[in-house]
Amino acid sequence: MTDKGTQDDIVRWIRQHHESLSPSQRKVAEFLLQGGINVIHLTITEIAESVGVNSSTVVRTAQALGFDGFPELQSVLRRQFLNQARIAQRMQIGSQELLEGLSAGEPESLHLLNTVLRDEVQTLLDLPQTVPTGIFDQAVDMVDQAEHVYIIGLGASFALALSFGIVLRYIRPDTTVLTPGIDPIPAQLTPLKAGDLVFSLCFARYTRETLTVMDVGRQRGASVLTVTDSHVSPAAVRSNLALIVPFRLRLNSNTVAVFALLDAILGALSLRYPEKTRERLERLEELYQQFSLLTLDGE
Repeated sequence: MTDKGTQDDIVRWIRQHHESLSPSQRKVAEFLLQGGINVIHLTITEIAESVGVNSSTVVRTAQALGFDGFPELQSVLRRQFLNQARIAQRMQIGSQELLEGLSAGEPESLHLLNTVLRDEVQTLLDLPQTVPTGIFDQAVDMVDQAEHVYIIGLGASFALALSFGIVLRYIRPDTTVLTPGIDPIPAQLTPLKAGDLVFSLCFARYTRETLTVMDVGRQRGASVLTVTDSHVSPAAVRSNLALIVPFRLRLNSNTVAVFALLDAILGALSLRYPEKTRERLERLEELYQQFSLLTLDGE
């Protein structure tokens, strides 16, 4: 695997090593550089066909550049290109992927809704590969054993963070969702200490404030857990443990798989403390009735 400097600027790294590559490997390298953001979702076979080389040449190109294989190189390319891409570019790539999905389906399924649902189902089926059960169990232990959990997710991830935090407080009350608003996030972090946990939701393009919260957590001796889109993302390299849900180039980049993963964490925790969870929910229900917050249909 390459060093941190390589991950920060993979384009410069490829250019520096261009002359050391074989002629066929140079073709692959030039295709990756010229294709930019368009190459981040292409398979090895698609790249080989576009360049006119064997698939093995694509793999050897990645290895010649210092990577274990092409998936690692593509992850670093994805990180850099997505960080630099404007929203319009990301939307364009996402639309192209949708069109390709429509053309690849069976005639009876050639509808946008069916295509999106098919993609979501496949992402869910692939989740155990990107989040193995052993890694999942470690994540549950980290949340369970923390003295206090601080949840951070901004931008499109804020809804995820908020819904996850609301339910987590029913299971373990020592939970805070860091919320942008009247009280600045740095002020909300004042009690953060060793033994606590920073739980971040951070996807490309990575929010600087979320990454800074993770840095503060590590500096204070807290554990850092993240749900992110790549093992080489800025969030992953700042964390003690990363749960990977691959990025999707759509207007709503958060997939159903992220919600399912968070729901599984909540389910695992609630099963550890069923009685305490039930008691807290019953007390909450009593307060709802006292404040008349809920009403039956027709009332």
